[in-house]
Amino acid sequence: MDVGVLTVVVAGLLALVLRRVVILRRHWNTSRGFATSLLVICIALLVTAGSFEVKHQWVQARATALVAHVSGVRGASADCQRFTPELVDLSATSGFVFFDSQDVAHLRRAVCNDLFTWLRSNKKAPTDGEVRAVHITVHEAMHVRGEFDEAKAECFAMQRDADAAQFLGATRAQAAALAQRYYREDYPRMSADYVSGECAADGPLDLTPGDGQFP
Repeated sequence: MDVGVLTVVVAGLLALVLRRVVILRRHWNTSRGFATSLLVICIALLVTAGSFEVKHQWVQARATALVAHVSGVRGASADCQRFTPELVDLSATSGFVFFDSQDVAHLRRAVCNDLFTWLRSNKKAPTDGEVRAVHITVHEAMHVRGEFDEAKAECFAMQRDADAAQFLGATRAQAAALAQRYYREDYPRMSADYVSGECAADGPLDLTPGDGQFP
């Protein structure tokens, strides 16, 4: 479980709600109106904060399952960026993997938000952001697997996008459409470091695995 500032806030609000319940029971005959009002406010805050925390934990768990599935690395995980770190993050990257902690795929908050909306949808008409969110997660999983050449990681990711979408609940047709849409619309606009003329989105792998990292 990922523990952040919001996790602590939710725990504190839960404790406060329990405390207000005890106070309400003790003072039911003297000041129940005031105590009840405070309890309602605390519960409203708890529900609001709790919903954001549950969303974060759930989408991060799904992204973790996907990274582990696509990379084939046991114990691999995804780390969805929280609100506070996003405020001071000036980088343009959508995700990254550290060389010294290769088993964790770090994803920007916007990516995880788009992944969440796609997961909750019927997956029939994904937005551009949702299509990219699925692919970016798979791309970072390629880094987790050991491929740090961006062009190769991008190509390997595109060839696994359909499988990834199906793993997350899309039908075979929806998964294929998502993978082809990224290949047709997004891949041509990528920077030169991410593009290879030898790459195809389907069929056998067209790039030689880097440094023996892939079987």
